Amino acid sequence: MTVQESFDNFILSRKLADLSPKTISDYQLFVYPFVRYVGADKDVSDVLQSDIQGYITDVLSRRLSKATRATYIRHVKIYLRWVSLQYDTAFDAKVIKVPKSPKRNVHIYTDDEIKQLFASIHSTFDWLEYRNKAIIALMYDSGLRREEVCGLLWANLSFKSNLMTVRGKGDKERTVPIGSLTKYYLSEYQNICPFKSKYVFLDLNGDTMSGNAVRLVVSRLAATLPFELSSHKLRHNFATNYCLDQYRQNGQVDIYRLMYLMGHEDISTTRRYLHMANEILASQSCISHLDNIIG
Repeated sequence: MTVQESFDNFILSRKLADLSPKTISDYQLFVYPFVRYVGADKDVSDVLQSDIQGYITDVLSRRLSKATRATYIRHVKIYLRWVSLQYDTAFDAKVIKVPKSPKRNVHIYTDDEIKQLFASIHSTFDWLEYRNKAIIALMYDSGLRREEVCGLLWANLSFKSNLMTVRGKGDKERTVPIGSLTKYYLSEYQNICPFKSKYVFLDLNGDTMSGNAVRLVVSRLAATLPFELSSHKLRHNFATNYCLDQYRQNGQVDIYRLMYLMGHEDISTTRRYLHMANEILASQSCISHLDNIIG
């Protein structure tokens, strides 16, 4: 069994596990450099711990961010653990240390920044302007991922109940709210869009928008703004603002409700937004002891 064959079998196993195309693509992107490094025609049984250590050393020496280095090594570790379970190997994948990614708090947009964001959305065609505003609103106010935006169906939108059914990672469905402004943008877009489809968001040719097309919409908009903008940042803002609003209204947060709204598999992924909200609330409520003494 060559390394290339084991890699092909690994990718097949991920597809059979019904992982999303994006996840499959990530494995191909981040694992194949390791396959090239050790030699695609090399027998799996001949891959040594020293080969793995050499590759990790090479990754750590590259001019990459710490988060990107960790991503490469994490994916390779998952692949090698799978290989060690399937075939006789001379290495131990469990001892591979994945570097910790630096903790970075996501910028929470101010009210003025959000107003500036939507005021910056323009297009030659009115239907495209409403489409783009609806896309941004769904990611910011409902926490949708890019792929979830692309896969949204008109049949799964209920303007009467202000709810929509979203198909997320692992083809799992969940119900999330639609805000009044988002509903307005969607309604206006639907009324004047020159194309008809079961899918909500269409491109200039009337085809269903791809994840790359949504990314391009966001990146072009980001180029006009004085602050950073991305699909992930919009989704992260939804989660953090949910915690902040729940604290201010109810004095507590049901983290499991947020976990459901975000479509997370692991509560620890959701909990980081609670920590971020607590940091914001702590800093906002802090009273300067020094000011009380000298002021």
